Amino acid sequence: MKIRYIVLLTLFSLGACKQKKKSMDNTTPLITDSNNEKITAENTLQNQIKAIKRSADEPLYYIYVNHEQCFFQVLVNDIPVYRYFIDGGMMSPIILNNYITHSGKQTITYRLYPQTKRTYGEGFNILTPYTKFDVKLYVRNNADTVNSFENQKLLLTHHAATKTDGKSFIGEGKDYYEYSIPFEAKVPYNLKVLDDSKDLTKIDHKELLKKVETAYQYFWDILNKKKQDEYFRLGFASNISQINSEYLDKDQIQNAINDELLVFNNPSFKLEPLANYTMKLYGHGKIVCLEQTSEDLRLKKRWAIWGKYKTSEGETRVNFTRLYLYIPKGKDTFEIL
Repeated sequence: MKIRYIVLLTLFSLGACKQKKKSMDNTTPLITDSNNEKITAENTLQNQIKAIKRSADEPLYYIYVNHEQCFFQVLVNDIPVYRYFIDGGMMSPIILNNYITHSGKQTITYRLYPQTKRTYGEGFNILTPYTKFDVKLYVRNNADTVNSFENQKLLLTHHAATKTDGKSFIGEGKDYYEYSIPFEAKVPYNLKVLDDSKDLTKIDHKELLKKVETAYQYFWDILNKKKQDEYFRLGFASNISQINSEYLDKDQIQNAINDELLVFNNPSFKLEPLANYTMKLYGHGKIVCLEQTSEDLRLKKRWAIWGKYKTSEGETRVNFTRLYLYIPKGKDTFEIL
């Protein structure tokens, strides 16, 4: 889940799908929490603010990418942080800190897909000789509010490999290409949550899928029934991790909570059925989620829990809820990363 920066997309028409019925007879919910305090919608802000830890040195890691003739996805330490399935270039940085849990070796992975749709001209079913993907990794001190950007440091530059001719993309003709870039990070926090969690690859696939489906249905019901207290309680530890890793301040936390409240306070918001998904493992097998299987570029590789709402101008928008689950060692229930 995390503190979300809500994704807004205009949808003109999306076909409805039948919702899969899940049994909710379990007496113990499959998503629990390990909070030291009782968290509610009313006290979540003050408790999140209490968790703020600021220092004089707050390294913020981010990348800029330059791409041509491809769509792409970026992962940090095998956890998706960004997807781009629209035409045109992008200028904004991709922040990496959210899944940099402690100092040491980190990995940036990019996955390239054919640009099947373009504003002008036909798209491509495969990656072309002219596919391009460049990465520049920077770090700056987030605590330096005056000279942070002026003093940012370029840590590495990467260009996607080419063939022996030095020009043609090495993945030409493929419908998928993946590459990982290692780098070292130094951060003032230690959030080794996944170090003490179970390896989900050791659980029978069908058993795990059934468990994840039940957990997702449970969380879907929380949103659908507007259970704010349960929502903020279950997501509290996840939010604290993001506050510490991205050095969020009081105003940023307040804005994020306001964004999260959209699904509860906007009367037009309606969840879509939980359907047409596939189970995905990330975090080297320690994180699980459900992702949409739709090839519609507006939905491709999005999270399975989502809904539509109307803006004050009458425009239809959508909201996706990120829900990454893991099982701490010694427990049988999921918690939210």
